Amino acid sequence: MSKSLVVYGDIHGCLSEFKALRKKVNLKKDDIEVVVGDILNKGPFNLEALRYIMKNKILTVRGNNEEKILKLYKMYKEDESVLEDIKPWEAQILKNIKKSEIKFLKSLPYFIKIKGITIVHGGIPLGINLKKLSKSDKKQITLIRFYNKNLEPIPWHDFEGRYKFWSEVYDGREGFVVFGHHPFKKPKVEKYAVGIDTGCVYGGKLSAIKFKDFDTKNYKLFSLKARKKYFS
Repeated sequence: MSKSLVVYGDIHGCLSEFKALRKKVNLKKDDIEVVVGDILNKGPFNLEALRYIMKNKILTVRGNNEEKILKLYKMYKEDESVLEDIKPWEAQILKNIKKSEIKFLKSLPYFIKIKGITIVHGGIPLGINLKKLSKSDKKQITLIRFYNKNLEPIPWHDFEGRYKFWSEVYDGREGFVVFGHHPFKKPKVEKYAVGIDTGCVYGGKLSAIKFKDFDTKNYKLFSLKARKKYFS
């Protein structure tokens, strides 16, 4: 019996859309599900989304927002006054998150490889070996977006169109990559990579990619419109 790999884009607490998208991709019993990270922060149901993923044993890689919550949580435990200087939804997460959920976030890997398909949050910068990740490398693969003219990784947005996106340069050395982090209007399809963050929390869409029998030449893209704009 054939088995599929389903990878979801950045959820950011958009739990209603995530549940609806799971129905839309027509899951089978043995299908493997993975999220590209950023399952929480910015959206309406952050902890609920985290708990839903844990309950349903859905695999997840670590995104920059998971990193941020872990960092803030450590600060919060040392000094609760940190709540005065952060976003309201971040404070809500810190005050209500359970130790078991923090443990889960700490356990999240920076990448998952399944039969030639690699799932990361941001991307795979040039020169990085996933088997030997330094602290700096881990930060880069959660944050990379573009390269400048010197092929140095750029983590911020490029509204002027000055830079080349990392997946346009990627050569496939770490397998076929599915990534999130940078919101596109529609999935960004390259020869060796697909970006599936389509900005649900910003009022865009929540997207997923489904590989039949883990075949990188045999996949289907799914998208679902956000119910509203949750964050701007």
